[in-house]
Amino acid sequence: MAYLKIGISEEEMFELDKISGYDLSCFSLKNQFTSESGHTITYPVRMQKKRIAVTAEIYGDEYEAFMEILEQPEFYGIFQNPDGEKSGFFTVTSDISVTKIMNETPETFALYAVSFTIEEV
Repeated sequence: MAYLKIGISEEEMFELDKISGYDLSCFSLKNQFTSESGHTITYPVRMQKKRIAVTAEIYGDEYEAFMEILEQPEFYGIFQNPDGEKSGFFTVTSDISVTKIMNETPETFALYAVSFTIEEV
């Protein structure tokens, strides 16, 4: 089951409860060093950073607060990993795509589909 909470701090979290797309992947950062003799060495800098591509449905009354979090250079996240719940600091690494699914009516708020990718800092 997909699960993601994001927020400016651990105390103020925004839970994404309507997730239609959730792709969790791991990657490693690598540096490359070339010596004076011309030998190239590639070595890992950080192993197993998390990358999460998400599409979530957000109601209009929550939209502005949610977008404020994504506009931060860095934010806190709690996510579902295959071996349980994990947390860390993330940043947005893709364009944020917003599609209006449903217009606002007197009975309901507008509904948006928001797609983005975040990576562990």
